[in-house]
Amino acid sequence: MYNKWLLNKPVKKGIQPKIDISDDKLVSRPLVIERFKKILQPDKDHSYYHLVCSEHGTGKITLVRIASNEVGCGVLYVNIPANLSELDKAFGKAINFAYERISVTRQWLRKINSDDTPKLSECAKALQTFRHASEMYKAKYDKPIVIVYDNVSHLVHKNPEILDILQDDAKHNADDRKYIAVFVCSEGSVPQRMESRSAWSRAKTPVMEIGDLSEEESMEYLIKNHKIKEVYAKKLFDLVGGHIIELKIVADDFLAGQKFEIIKQQVLDKVEKKFKSAQLLPNDQYYELGKSLICDLLKSNELSFLEFKNYFDRAEKLNEVLDSNIFSYHPEKNIVTFQSQSVKSYIQEKANIFHIYENFKIIEID
Repeated sequence: MYNKWLLNKPVKKGIQPKIDISDDKLVSRPLVIERFKKILQPDKDHSYYHLVCSEHGTGKITLVRIASNEVGCGVLYVNIPANLSELDKAFGKAINFAYERISVTRQWLRKINSDDTPKLSECAKALQTFRHASEMYKAKYDKPIVIVYDNVSHLVHKNPEILDILQDDAKHNADDRKYIAVFVCSEGSVPQRMESRSAWSRAKTPVMEIGDLSEEESMEYLIKNHKIKEVYAKKLFDLVGGHIIELKIVADDFLAGQKFEIIKQQVLDKVEKKFKSAQLLPNDQYYELGKSLICDLLKSNELSFLEFKNYFDRAEKLNEVLDSNIFSYHPEKNIVTFQSQSVKSYIQEKANIFHIYENFKIIEID
């Protein structure tokens, strides 16, 4: 009863997540924000939960927080921490739980790890207080509460069972039209796991994806926000594309006086470490497989997920390569592409080791 009472305040006012970026460095993406705000303002009969995906470094966290702040009332925001031991605190803060009295994730983990492990639907009872508040909110405002789970990628490798609990609960409450959950993640294993479960039947499709900045947005960011001349801004964009984190890094290095060739080599060295981790370099485990895959992907710029899957004889191999930040799975279109322009730049620079010869037209990478 105490927790039900505590939950009233954040439900009425909404959570205001902190935005850790100054206005002069913020890239305005009003179309993305407006699309997300529509998700955060469902009508009373809305019966789906949502998955929002993007690659690391696209600025999705900032965009999600801006939209959550602008909508305010009826939106709760949970930032899933990388350290699971802090998840109780994050969850408790978001819904104003007295988590010293009721430890949500500790209950889940105790049940998951016990000898007589119950069904996941039983673990989901830990959200009973939130569901009760959702019913009261809908009765008063004639629309469901929305809860945003940001950074759920932190759960998929070490504690996928908690992600499953949240997904099952989202499905059941979408069925009952009590509350709407929004899962925000980096592309990779999260969409694949969630899509493979029966609870996916209540997910809103197609999945919303937040992509890189367009060339126009990237050039405006470099020229307007960083005061870089157009000719140099174009060279930086051609190197890393519209990936906002990479753009910021190369822009900062350029403004610090580093020559473009040095910046380029630093970018390529970083990408090479990704290829090394993915075991796609000569004499590595996936080198031969990777050569064919890279050539086929260069020809069309994208592969269907089924075409990509056909390169692997085991799901473990596929997930290992897909999680290496060389390739990117896009659930909205069910396709796989290169993860970034910097990956393409590396392949172009190292065409010889992947047997992509100068007389082969696919070397002309966009």
